[in-house]
Amino acid sequence: MNASTFTTRFRAAMMPTVPSPLAMLSHGKGARVWDVEGTEYLDFLGGIAVNALGHAHPVFTRAVSAQAERLAHISNYFASEPELALAERLTRLTGGDAVYFTNSGTEAIEAAVKLARRTGRPRILSLTGSFHGRTMGALSLTGKPVLQDPFRPLLPGSSRSRRPSRRSRRRWPTTSPPSWSSRSRARPVSSTCRTATSPPREN
Repeated sequence: MNASTFTTRFRAAMMPTVPSPLAMLSHGKGARVWDVEGTEYLDFLGGIAVNALGHAHPVFTRAVSAQAERLAHISNYFASEPELALAERLTRLTGGDAVYFTNSGTEAIEAAVKLARRTGRPRILSLTGSFHGRTMGALSLTGKPVLQDPFRPLLPGSSRSRRPSRRSRRRWPTTSPPSWSSRSRARPVSSTCRTATSPPREN
């Protein structure tokens, strides 16, 4: 079956929330993937920055297979040894107090917004051109009006800041107004595959 046939099937069966796929992939190995017509690609996307382990690595496939033979999804009403061991390792490596596992990046953003709201500082700052997810909270922080406009009104309290430029002499403030969230974060590499260089803070 060729790529054109797959694309036709995709458009017929999938809701048009995203564009038609760039390619119909069949398999991968390491950092390389192949489409249904045999064309080879170097995978620079990594599942949009969430799959840094590559494809079909034997250690990864053995670990997944071993877990699938014991337990699949068990919800958050229960726990398992691998889950607890990972949480303990993450707290040890990061110095954090505890771990909250989420299903996606947008759910992590929603959790961060809720955490910020609990501090009594409801305003959230995000960057123009950014993408944080498709749920209403994450969409409210996304800096792309073309994605937001069909779903207004959005979550109140979000503000946008322009991406810093090397040519600009502006510096981000070292302190935030009391009404702003203390949970604001800026990633040096955005999830939309563009580099955003943050200017150094002034001493």
